[in-house]
Amino acid sequence: MNSFISYFKKEIMEGIRNYKFLILALGFIIFALLDPLMLKLLPNILESQAPGLDLSQLTNYNQVGAIQSYMSNLFQIGNLVLVLTLMGLLSEEIKNKTLIIPYSNKANITGIVLAKYVVYSIAIIIITFIAFSINYYYSKLLFPDETISILRVSKSIIILSMYFLFNLSLILFTSSLFKKGILAGIFSLSIIYLIPTIGIIEKAVKFTPYYLVKQSSILVGDYSDSLINSILFTIIYMIILISLTIYRMHKVELK
Repeated sequence: MNSFISYFKKEIMEGIRNYKFLILALGFIIFALLDPLMLKLLPNILESQAPGLDLSQLTNYNQVGAIQSYMSNLFQIGNLVLVLTLMGLLSEEIKNKTLIIPYSNKANITGIVLAKYVVYSIAIIIITFIAFSINYYYSKLLFPDETISILRVSKSIIILSMYFLFNLSLILFTSSLFKKGILAGIFSLSIIYLIPTIGIIEKAVKFTPYYLVKQSSILVGDYSDSLINSILFTIIYMIILISLTIYRMHKVELK
């Protein structure tokens, strides 16, 4: 317990000092502002450059479409920012041998790993809610027709946050496997971007974390009956990855 509390405080200070929280926030929030603005301005820009071009599909956006567009871009950009920012969570400590003293003092390895995961889980949840709140109200301002309730968007935010927490557990695990953060980053991104390809098998995709992304984009109508199963499986995957990370950190050679 002492190791968890100590490293919890340490990770907060490290996140502030190394601007990790700031980078994550900017990566999510900048696109929360830019995405609806670009959707609003794009038809005018194209019309001025190519008069007579059929822009009917681009002018039919409403708040729902704007938020869904942000979600789609967040899968690409958000994951990239997440991985590049956090890929060195454990690999840098292994490489720089900063864990030698804690290990020598019989620090609780489980507490160290969990502290890192909990700190950035809280950060991801808070940042995701802030980013989507900004996107919600900004898109409502730019597209006042056919608006949706913040409550419905909040449900989608919770679902999407669960997906990002899975990716965090994946990043933490891959970071324990390599001494170079860039290798952990490449490995993590490869898995994250390959998982959606399972979607070609309709029954299989429902058991993947990516199914949460697909369901979170449903802002009108009911979610799939398979959503609960997907959430449960995602939680199981997270527990497995965190357990493997703890096991790996018990075996890692620091000398």
